[in-house]
Amino acid sequence: FTILPWILGENWLRPSLISLVIYGAIILSFLAGIIWQSSKKQSDLIMAIVFSLLGFASIFLFTVNIMIPLIVLTICFPLCYLQEKRISESFTNEDYASLRLNLTTGVTACFVFSIFSTIGLFTQ
Repeated sequence: FTILPWILGENWLRPSLISLVIYGAIILSFLAGIIWQSSKKQSDLIMAIVFSLLGFASIFLFTVNIMIPLIVLTICFPLCYLQEKRISESFTNEDYASLRLNLTTGVTACFVFSIFSTIGLFTQ
């Protein structure tokens, strides 16, 4: 979604950002489910719910200002990664840990790139 406006033209910026936010919110909810599954303490369960609700809220926040959900999701993905790394036994598997780090870094970079595109940093 991040590169669609560059391929299809400037008119695709808003639809691609909305699609990125919706897709990101859905993925964040799945990641929150992983935290929920790995939780042994109530505070970890609360964090899983918070991540899920922030993803859900992001879908509606783009109607107010597209920057709000982009920033929220840019922050939530690395925090979700750190929370999962802290509590999940899956991170003992080096391949899984490496995959999650690479995916989180890539997703966060896409959101940062989208924020910069939105504020016109890459325009002439």
